[in-house]
Amino acid sequence: MRGLGEAIEPGRADAVGKPSPRARRGDPVKRLPDRVWRLPRQEDDEAAEEGIGRILALSDGVFAIAMTLLILEIALPARHTLDLPKELLGLWPRYLAYVLSFVVIARFWVAHHVAFRLIARYDTVLVWLNLLLLMFVSFLPFPTAVVGAHNGSPAAAVLYAAAVVLTGTASAAYWWYASGRGGLLRPDVGAARVRALRARALSSPVFFALTLPIAAFAPYAAEILWFLVFPLNRMTYVWFSDERHNQAG
Repeated sequence: MRGLGEAIEPGRADAVGKPSPRARRGDPVKRLPDRVWRLPRQEDDEAAEEGIGRILALSDGVFAIAMTLLILEIALPARHTLDLPKELLGLWPRYLAYVLSFVVIARFWVAHHVAFRLIARYDTVLVWLNLLLLMFVSFLPFPTAVVGAHNGSPAAAVLYAAAVVLTGTASAAYWWYASGRGGLLRPDVGAARVRALRARALSSPVFFALTLPIAAFAPYAAEILWFLVFPLNRMTYVWFSDERHNQAG
């Protein structure tokens, strides 16, 4: 019976009451330090500052590359064209898409910069939410190129609006987490400021989501409406903030 029990439960004591060799060795996975396979829940102040610095370095690099890739989608006219001014003017849809996307990505970067000035610590969830944002930001040059090459196409307009909705949702997600359940903000960040930044973060994805039906049936109208998101962001922030935004909540 003892032999059968040892075969079924290799970690139980042997015949003389001593733990089996496997039990003495322990589970090799459990012996590994948590740092090898899992990010720490929270770091001390010095490690948190270094970790946030690395997060910002990676994020700034992705934002910069995405903004640079936008201009690469504007192809040069043919070298021996007979009417260069006309060829250059004919690229206006690509110019428009470039300006729109550059400002959209720049707006996400500004929000990211402001948010991480207020975030004091980081954890695993914040890291992955930030990576999700970077994934969508790096995708934005593709729908930009599609809109520029297929101006007036409902499919192109819907693709672009959906891409911005996803990016804006990811941008709002990391801030809502850091300022809410995560509890990662500096203690001096006021409740009014948190509320205003939350509302501003949601304004972009909500606005672009509302333009999806317009993009499907009137893509030109949707492209014009998209430029209104920038004053809308500002008005939303002002509406939800007040004179107490610099006080502790």
